[in-house]
Amino acid sequence: MTAGPDGSDSGAMVKPVRYAGSDATVQLGDRVLYRSALVWWRWKEGRISYVPGVSKPHPEMEHGGLQWVGVSGVDGTFRGVLVEPDSGRVRRSVRFRSRTDGSGFLTPDEIPDGEW
Repeated sequence: MTAGPDGSDSGAMVKPVRYAGSDATVQLGDRVLYRSALVWWRWKEGRISYVPGVSKPHPEMEHGGLQWVGVSGVDGTFRGVLVEPDSGRVRRSVRFRSRTDGSGFLTPDEIPDGEW
C-alpha cells in the first residue's frame, strides 16, 4: 500500500499515469498540446494541473472507478481528460511537449465551481 498525496492510506498501489504512445509519465506542470472540443477540435497549448495519485484527491477528477488528468489551457480554460482504466494512459487528445518546474497553473481547487 502507498500513502495518498494528502497523507492518507489510499488502500492500493498507484500506477503512474502515462501519455498515450509513450513511456513518459504525466507530471504536474508538463507543457502539453490538447484537443479542444469547443473549437473544431483544434490543438491548444496547456499545462497539466491535476494528476491522479499525485495531486490532492478531487471528487470531480476521481470517481466511479475512473480518473481524469486535468489540463489548464493557456487561455484560462480547464479540461479533464480521461485516463484509460485498462492502460493507465491519457487519451491521444493530449500530447506531451516539455517538462517544467510544476508552478504557474490552476489546480482543480482553484477553479470556480461554475467552470466544472
